[in-house]
Amino acid sequence: MEWTLESIGPVEVDVVREYIEEGMRAGHEAVRAGREKITLPEEVLDAYTEVDDEAYEPGTSHLLSALLACADAPGGLTPEVLSGVLSFCYEGLLEREDLPGPSVEEERQNAKCLEAIAFQKRCISDALGRTV
Repeated sequence: MEWTLESIGPVEVDVVREYIEEGMRAGHEAVRAGREKITLPEEVLDAYTEVDDEAYEPGTSHLLSALLACADAPGGLTPEVLSGVLSFCYEGLLEREDLPGPSVEEERQNAKCLEAIAFQKRCISDALGRTV
C-alpha cells in the first residue's frame, strides 16, 4: 500500500489523506508488533463511509478499501485478503492513471501499470521465497 501511495502522488483532500495516514500508521504498528492484521480504532472505522464519500480524487476510494480490507480480516491477512488488497491498490493506481479505456492493451502500454504489476509480483515472490 505504501508503494501505491507513493506512486499515485499526493492526496489533496485533507480528510481522505489524514484517514489514509492514520491507517498507514496503524499498519506500520501492526507490522512492528507482528500482528496478523491492522487494528483501526473504532472511531476510525466508524468514519469510513463519511471519508469515502469525500474520496472523489481518482484512486483514493480504492486505497480506503485496501485499508479497510486489512482491518476487516477476522482470519488475519490471509492470501485471499492480501489478493484483494493488491487488487484495490492496482485499481487505485489504474484509476489515477486515467487511461482512456481502460483496456488490457492500454494497461500493457502504461509504464505505471507495468511497474505496479512488477512490484506486486516481486512482493508475492518474496513472500513465497521465490524469484520472479
